[in-house]
Amino acid sequence: MYYNESGAKTFLISFFTALVVSGIVSFSFWYFSPTFTRAKSEKVEVPNLKGIDVETARTLLDSKGVSLVVEKRINSDMVESGKIIYQDPLPGTEIKKGDIIKIVESLGPKAVKPNEIIVPDLTGMSLNQGRVLLAEKGLVVGNIKKKVSDKPEDTILNTMPEPGKKVTPNFKIDIIVSGGPESVTIPRITGLSLPAASRRLNNLGLEIGNVSYTTDTEHKFDVIIRQNPRSGSTVKKGSKVNVVINREAVTE
Repeated sequence: MYYNESGAKTFLISFFTALVVSGIVSFSFWYFSPTFTRAKSEKVEVPNLKGIDVETARTLLDSKGVSLVVEKRINSDMVESGKIIYQDPLPGTEIKKGDIIKIVESLGPKAVKPNEIIVPDLTGMSLNQGRVLLAEKGLVVGNIKKKVSDKPEDTILNTMPEPGKKVTPNFKIDIIVSGGPESVTIPRITGLSLPAASRRLNNLGLEIGNVSYTTDTEHKFDVIIRQNPRSGSTVKKGSKVNVVINREAVTE
């Protein structure tokens, strides 16, 4: 009986020892295999999460093997509640699968007191549209300043206070609007050939407009003898100058 029990114990010890060693060898082979090593080091590009809701961002990151953590939640007058204001790392950064992206979630604007009005965003509106919207909000147009811009004239570029700020009723909102392109003085181009005149105008941000022809034997041929607007006139960049070119009469 003693001999049989000892043999059984020896067998069990040997069996479990072999099982443990086999497990260690299998794990080592899996852990250090090329497939697992690539999976650990595989990189993904961080997408732009700003402005999207947290749950959509979480689903997107899960599909890339990356986790999302809400680091904090703050009020924002510009970003809706539940949407992302800031992220770390920034978009375009390369990170490893399994890494974490921290975000700041918006709680939306703080509750507005009865006597407070949020300045609306007028950017891109015409001056008249901005006046109407401010009046609807119970606000008043203050000083209007013009700034050189490639935007159409009287397009609103900015306001002071800026959009999202809280003000009291009848508060005056200063508006900065486009004054259109920079003004330039038209040069004298009479007496020049069409190519030479075109180069001179282009250097000032102007263009040749309509080209018509006439025959006048008192002037040189193949040159401009009249221009409109006249030289010395002030116009906006991008304006066109119409010209009349003197040429020999066409004989049949």
